[in-house]
Amino acid sequence: MRSVESNSASYVRRHRPVAHHSLTRSGQVALVITLCTVPLAIGASGPMSSASAILVVLAIAVVVVVSVVWPTIAVRSCRVEARTPSDATVGDTVDLSVTVRGNVAGVEVRVLDPPGPWLRAEDGVESKVGHIASRRGVFDHVRVEVRTTVPLGLFSAQRVMWLDLPSPIHVAPVPLAVDWRPGDPPLEGRARTGGHIVPSGDLVRAVRPYVAGDPVRLVHWPTTARTGDVVVRELEPPVPLGQVVLVDLSGLEERTEQAASYALGACLAVLDAGGILVLCTAEADGPVTEEVPSKLVARRRLAAAVAGTPGTAPAGWPLVEIGR
Repeated sequence: MRSVESNSASYVRRHRPVAHHSLTRSGQVALVITLCTVPLAIGASGPMSSASAILVVLAIAVVVVVSVVWPTIAVRSCRVEARTPSDATVGDTVDLSVTVRGNVAGVEVRVLDPPGPWLRAEDGVESKVGHIASRRGVFDHVRVEVRTTVPLGLFSAQRVMWLDLPSPIHVAPVPLAVDWRPGDPPLEGRARTGGHIVPSGDLVRAVRPYVAGDPVRLVHWPTTARTGDVVVRELEPPVPLGQVVLVDLSGLEERTEQAASYALGACLAVLDAGGILVLCTAEADGPVTEEVPSKLVARRRLAAAVAGTPGTAPAGWPLVEIGR
């Protein structure tokens, strides 16, 4: 794959891959036999020796031409389609659905990068291929290889094809376990939306007499039972919890993926606690600073993160810098 809702793709003809050939084991045996018999036929005496030698040579030439041309035509006429998931994590085995169409008799197909197992192709039949997501990134195409030895099994023709994906697959890093100490970002009127951390807000400030329209859940039943008058709780407004995670992957070399894993762990810790998360990264199109609403978006953002100048952190926010 390159830096894998369902996606579909077909072979992009602009790549113009060339078919490569190699001798099979059967072809190697046939070559040895040919090298032994042709000299004998040419050296034989008698009135028919010359004609026999010519016929033998012509027969061998025909066999060679058919063994090379036929499989070449077969692999060049194949059209490959694929469907992939849109998200994965490094180390996951991704299910790719591969369909081969055209002259597929005797054709096998496999996914590359890294090479997977060979599958026997059937025209129009979808096959599931387990493919390892071996590295982090956003991949917009996948390489596949087709091969065949038809009709005689003497030569094998192989061809590598690039399948452009209409929607890329985001391969996120494996997140590390990270503890998060909540901070208070400068956000008026915004509160956390869940999580297990108890903030300084959502606390009872006082009680007051019930007013028509007050929610029943705010009724303070112990005081109501003691006084005989219905009273409700007045609450402190909730305090927003948030964090900026700034990720700079520049110059980290072998520590790049560890930094990306730590960054994802930090993002997930904030979101698990119900905090507001802002993620600053560098992507292929430049610096990005955006609020991250979900774990899926966090994974995709860290999959797309590259070395470069990250986006600028908003002023006043609690900040964690990773990679600097």
